[in-house]
Amino acid sequence: MIESKESDYRTIALFIAISLVIILAYIGLFDIVQSIETASGGLIHRTLVLNVILLAGAIFLVLVVYGGLQAKDLGLVGRKIPVAFVVCVLIWILVQIIEGLAGFASAGSFQFDARWSTEAPVLVGLLIGMLFGTALYEEVGFRGFLLVQFDMKMAHVASNKYFRLTLALLFSQALFMLVHIPWKVVNEGWTLTVFFDLIFSVFINGLIYGILYLRTENLFFVMGVHALGNAPTSLFVSSLGASNLVILFAIIWAAVWPKLRKWEARSTVLGNSTSDSGSQDS
Repeated sequence: MIESKESDYRTIALFIAISLVIILAYIGLFDIVQSIETASGGLIHRTLVLNVILLAGAIFLVLVVYGGLQAKDLGLVGRKIPVAFVVCVLIWILVQIIEGLAGFASAGSFQFDARWSTEAPVLVGLLIGMLFGTALYEEVGFRGFLLVQFDMKMAHVASNKYFRLTLALLFSQALFMLVHIPWKVVNEGWTLTVFFDLIFSVFINGLIYGILYLRTENLFFVMGVHALGNAPTSLFVSSLGASNLVILFAIIWAAVWPKLRKWEARSTVLGNSTSDSGSQDS
């Protein structure tokens, strides 16, 4: 399991409370935020504005300043960025190839997304907002922090590793769903459609991202997948569902990565042993 400094329940509760307060304040000031997005031509997306505030208030002030956590305690390990970047870029390229070929197979030509000629700043702004806003805040807060913290809390009451992780996943991602409720209810009311959307979209996605983090132990990778899942930035008209393809390839990578990591570790050990043997012979 990912190592971290254990926080107290007050820090966890304060993180959720401040997140909800910021979200409610954002809803009240939405017209102002919308005007910022419009003035920037879409480059400063509304989700970026909200999540930068959440990063400052809920992550930095609560978890870092008040909670005394360091970057590594929140899953932010710099040496893991290169692998995350390369894999996410490869996933994006694979999605483009598949979507392009699917369009060609169905229409006899490559179906380029016309929005790139009319709404390029909006598409780029959405990706930036997701990567440096939504994905950064939500992955650090709900996977890097809450998931790991709940796992440590469960260790005090449950000895079985998998039972512990299951409870940690369910509790942390239930809170992930909780912070999405105000926005959904204000915009769409409290209906069965909203309820099932929260369950089958927010909660299930939270579980998927949590499992990806547990498998890869690379939060930057999960951030990239999260951002591309919300903003696929497709060059072609999506006929198969670019977001679904991103998640599919991410799951495949997460399934094989621990095995690759073990193979790499064994190769390193064997290489060191060979070097040591060679040194002794000489």
